[in-house]
Amino acid sequence: MSSAESPKVLIVGAGPSGLIAALTLIRNGIPVRIIEKSITPRIGQRGAGVMARTFEVFEALGFLEEAMKYTISVPKMRIYKPGSSTEVVKEYFLHHVVDPTPDRPYINPRLLGQESLDKVLREILEKLGCHIELGMGLVGFEQDDEKVKVKLQRASGGEEEEASYDYMIGADGARGVVRKQLGLTFVGETTEQKMAVGEFMVEGGLENDIWHRWGEPGTYMLMIRPTDQPGLFTFVTGGRLLPNPDDIVQSETVLKNYIKERLAGRDDVKIGDIKWMGTYTINIRMVDSFKKGRVFVTGDAAHIHSPTGAQGMNTGIQDSYNIGWKLALVQKGVAPPALLETVTEERVPVVAEMLELTTTLLKRTILSDADRNRPEAVNQYGVNYRLSSIVLDDGSDLKEARKISPYGGGDAKIVYAGDRAPDAPGLIKIGGTQEPTRLFKLLGPSHHTVLVFADKAEGVFQASSNIFKKYPSDLVRFVVIHTAGKAVQANGPTETFEDSQGHAYNAYKNSQNVSGVFIIRPDGYVGGRFESTDKVEAYFKGIFGDHF
Repeated sequence: MSSAESPKVLIVGAGPSGLIAALTLIRNGIPVRIIEKSITPRIGQRGAGVMARTFEVFEALGFLEEAMKYTISVPKMRIYKPGSSTEVVKEYFLHHVVDPTPDRPYINPRLLGQESLDKVLREILEKLGCHIELGMGLVGFEQDDEKVKVKLQRASGGEEEEASYDYMIGADGARGVVRKQLGLTFVGETTEQKMAVGEFMVEGGLENDIWHRWGEPGTYMLMIRPTDQPGLFTFVTGGRLLPNPDDIVQSETVLKNYIKERLAGRDDVKIGDIKWMGTYTINIRMVDSFKKGRVFVTGDAAHIHSPTGAQGMNTGIQDSYNIGWKLALVQKGVAPPALLETVTEERVPVVAEMLELTTTLLKRTILSDADRNRPEAVNQYGVNYRLSSIVLDDGSDLKEARKISPYGGGDAKIVYAGDRAPDAPGLIKIGGTQEPTRLFKLLGPSHHTVLVFADKAEGVFQASSNIFKKYPSDLVRFVVIHTAGKAVQANGPTETFEDSQGHAYNAYKNSQNVSGVFIIRPDGYVGGRFESTDKVEAYFKGIFGDHF
C-alpha cells in the first residue's frame, strides 16, 4: 500500500489490469492498496500482444521506455506442410508492418509477455511507494452507501483481516471472488476448443524470429513462437484429432515426447527446461456492468475470450484506465459519483464488439485455413465513445458519425468527440525554448487538455478569459495552437504553441485556419469538439457537476 496516506481504494489482483488501475490512481494522487492471492508473481507470457493504443497508455502513465526494453517484434508466421516437420508451405506476417505517422507514433504491435510487463509495473509502483501484497486474498466483502468492508486472509492462514475502503476494483480474473460475489451476469459460452499451453527452453533448431506452425487448423495444430526472453518459447497445441490436452501436460516427459513425435525428423530441435504447462479452454463471456455500488470489475474479471487478435490484455488495460481517471476525480471531491456510471456505458459496447472480433479471428485461425492477416481494428485506434453521454460535439454531421461501431473509428478522416486524440509533433512553445514538443507530451492521466485552434490568441483569450480562469490548472490545461508564422503570445492561464509543421491542424482537421476547440480527456480520448469555446463549460459540467 502507499506509505504516504491511508489508502482509499482496494485493488484485488496484481495482473496488468490491476497494476494499471493502481498506477492510474497513484498518478492522480490517490493512494491505493493492492493485494494478490498468489504468494509469488505470476509467470508466463499469457496474452503477449501489445497494440498501438496500449503503447500510448504506457507513455501517458510514464513507463513506455521501461516497457519497450522487453518487447520484440511480432515474428513472421511459418506454416509447414501437413505431415512434414521441415517443408515450408508459406510465410507471412500477421500484421502488416507500416511506418509510424505524425498522428500515430506507435502503429505496429509488439510482443511483451505479461510476466515482463507485470515486473515493470511492480517496480514503478514500488518506487512510488505502493507495495504489492503477495499472498493476500479477498475472502469476501459487503458494501453500503459509504464504504466497502472487506475480509482478507493471507495464503499462510491465520486470522482474517477486516478493513474498509471507499471503493474496490476487482482485477482478480475470471475465477475471482469480486465478480461472483457482486452477482454480475457473465453471459456467453464455453467452446469445445481446449488446448495444451506452456513455455519451454529450446536449445537449438528453431529460429528466434519465426512463429512456427505445424498441422492443420481444426484437426491438429502445434504452434511454437519465441518470447521476449532469449531461448524461451511458448507453445499451444490442440485439435480434434489430438490426445486429450490434459494428458499431454501430465508430466514433462510426456510433453517432451509429444513434441518430439509432432516434430518427427527434426532431431535438431532440443527441448530443454519446461517453465510451466497447463490447459486452456476458450470461453467467450462478458459482464453486463462494470460496476455495482462501490465495486468495479476490470480485465478478465469482466470479459474472457479467444486469445486470437491479442485483444484481452489491451482491453483490460483500457478498462482500468477508464475507471482510474474517473474514480480519481470522484475521490478528489471534484466530480459527482454519477460520473462512475459512465464506465459501463462506455466500456460494455467496446467489449461486446471486441468479443465479436476475436471470435471471428478464432474461426479463421483455428477452425479454417483462411487468410489470417489481422484487420487494422486490432490496433484499437478505432475504439471510440461517440455515443457516450459525457462527450459533446456540436458538429452538423453527427448522425452518420455515430453509426460507426465502437471499434470502427480508426479510418475516420475527421476527429469526432469520443474518438482517440491524435498526436502531433513539431509544436513550439511561444515564449519558451525553441525545442519542438509533441501534443502527447501536453496530455496526462490527471488533467483534461483544452486545445484551442486559433490564429489570434489575444482575441481567444479576451473572449474566453473567464472560462480559462474557472478551472484549477491541475485539472484543466488550456493550450492555444496557431498555424506556423501566426503565433501570438497570450497572457493568462493559457499556453501558446506554434504548429511549426502543420501536424496538429492536419490531424484535427483545421487546415483552413478555422478556430476550433477540442477537449482531450485524461485517457486520451476527445471529450468535446466545438467551433468555439462557448461549449467548454457545458462539457465540464458533465464531468465536474456543480463543483466549479
